[in-house]
Amino acid sequence: MQRLLIALFVLSAATGVARAQQVSIVQPEAAARQAADERALAERRQRMIDECVANHGYEEDCVREVDTELRAEAAGVIHLRAPR
Repeated sequence: MQRLLIALFVLSAATGVARAQQVSIVQPEAAARQAADERALAERRQRMIDECVANHGYEEDCVREVDTELRAEAAGVIHLRAPR
């Protein structure tokens, strides 16, 4: 009975170590993916601001408009436009 308990304890400890190693491998990949997503969003935001300024000329208004649009996209808001 003691041998069985010891074997289960050792197996449990080994499984815990394996999971800990797996988590430590996954976290850097997730962090790198998140950093890449944030960088892509920052680049897209800047392109949108530049395009707005080129078309309208007011950077303060464009920054506010672009930030509002990006927040709406993140929240899943659907914009409906009147038919033309």
